[in-house]
Amino acid sequence: MRKVVVIEERFIYNSFMIPSPFYRTIIILLYCVTLPLFSFQNKGSKAFKTKSAPFRVLEIRQSDVTYQLWEGFQLMRNANAGDAPSQHELSLRYLTGKGFSFDTVKAAQWMKKAADQDYILAKFNYGIFLNNGWGVDWNPFAAYRYFQFAADKEMREGEYVLGLFYTDNLVVPRNYPLAYEWIKKSADQNYDPAKDVLAEFDKRGINGVKVPEKDSVKLKPVASKSGKPQQPSQQIIQPILLEFEDDKTTQVDDLTLLKELFNEGNEELRNALGVSKILSDSLQTDSTGFSLIKQASEIGNPEAMTIVARCYERGIGVKKDKLQAAVYYIRAIRLDSRRAPALLWKLINEKNVQAAFNQQAGKNVPDALYVISSLHALGLSGSLTDEQALQFLQIAVSTSYIPAVLDLGNCYSQGQWVKADKKKAKEFWKYAADRGNTEGKIRAAVAEVFDGTVTDAKRSFEELEKYSAQGSVLAQTALGYCYEKGILVPINYMQAVYFYRKSAQRGNQSALTALSRMYDERRPKEKEFLITE
Repeated sequence: MRKVVVIEERFIYNSFMIPSPFYRTIIILLYCVTLPLFSFQNKGSKAFKTKSAPFRVLEIRQSDVTYQLWEGFQLMRNANAGDAPSQHELSLRYLTGKGFSFDTVKAAQWMKKAADQDYILAKFNYGIFLNNGWGVDWNPFAAYRYFQFAADKEMREGEYVLGLFYTDNLVVPRNYPLAYEWIKKSADQNYDPAKDVLAEFDKRGINGVKVPEKDSVKLKPVASKSGKPQQPSQQIIQPILLEFEDDKTTQVDDLTLLKELFNEGNEELRNALGVSKILSDSLQTDSTGFSLIKQASEIGNPEAMTIVARCYERGIGVKKDKLQAAVYYIRAIRLDSRRAPALLWKLINEKNVQAAFNQQAGKNVPDALYVISSLHALGLSGSLTDEQALQFLQIAVSTSYIPAVLDLGNCYSQGQWVKADKKKAKEFWKYAADRGNTEGKIRAAVAEVFDGTVTDAKRSFEELEKYSAQGSVLAQTALGYCYEKGILVPINYMQAVYFYRKSAQRGNQSALTALSRMYDERRPKEKEFLITE
């Protein structure tokens, strides 16, 4: 569920998009872009509280309309008189449309007035405005300063958010020990989101002293028969924003994979399967459930592809087929899946698996040709030359094998094994689309967005929105690009950041590169903001 919680006297302003406890806590307060909703918060919280205003005490309660008008009048008068808590409260009223017309610009102006008086709640909350671009220019670096002020004043929410900044490597350099220190301070004040992240830190060996280097999954380049190193399309599975590189992906269980699919914003699939069904104790879904997940995979949902691969690998809901498992793991890797590389590596290192794949490739089985060619491209096999790998892929394409068609389009797009040719890449993707493949349709649409050849802006944008909601990282990245560059829609940097983050948190390297670029373009010259990684 996506929700934003805004408080007045008893409310705390939070936001989170993902139901998983860890993901929910790390995104809380930072990257919310949806409209606010109301929800109660425990009395121990400091954030967004205001003083009890004297105009709340009336001997005779008027009608609701009269009372709201009187309350609004008194609030405005006190705010204009310079009362910081009233300015803070007025800002929230404009932000939520409670008693005042919804106006983020006025909300930001009043919050800034209260923050300028060092009112700690307003300092923290104005940081949220800056970080989200609400009524002000998007400025995460200035936001960091406001959160730092709140943290230095021992505000537990400020301590928590400041700690998160040190895991991100976008505003300030990643520093897990310092992140641990600040988040522990927040947890020591009994702030539950901080407790959740602290538990995750402890599980991963991040204890404020040193960060162990372990369990990073790497796809290493191998030497081809020509002696030149092969460059895999994804060299390292690295931390994405608030993720950790020491994630033990080789030990991932089925429920973890399902939860990650559930987390990734695939609303349509989630509604179709239902919460209780998708979050069962195993992957023992019925044929309908498997079919829905497979459909999601064809949209370009890397989490769904990984689950389909797992099903084929273990024979869950479908006949066991390790070759098909490899196909889907590879396709997931093409979309920068965090989990698939380690799972594929484990699969191909099972006894006789690669030998079986090679034997089938010798018989020109398209799936096997595709897998052997892709293993070479990923740097996981050195048995072929580049020319042979390309030939295997082309033979598979000649049989209209769609995964190979998509990948040959990728080759022309990236200039891998062939001379780069964007036009030819789109031809392959459209060929796949014309045969009912949704990923091909999305890739062609995204290419049109990036090269500026979109002919029907409204239809194209609506399709990107639809596929983004269905979990396509390609569509999410393209939407980010549209908002950043003003293609199909007006420029909106915060919306661009929102979609880039949504995709990058799932491992998409193009989105992460774009996101980092947006931060770098606005990076102040101060030493503390210098990131060298």
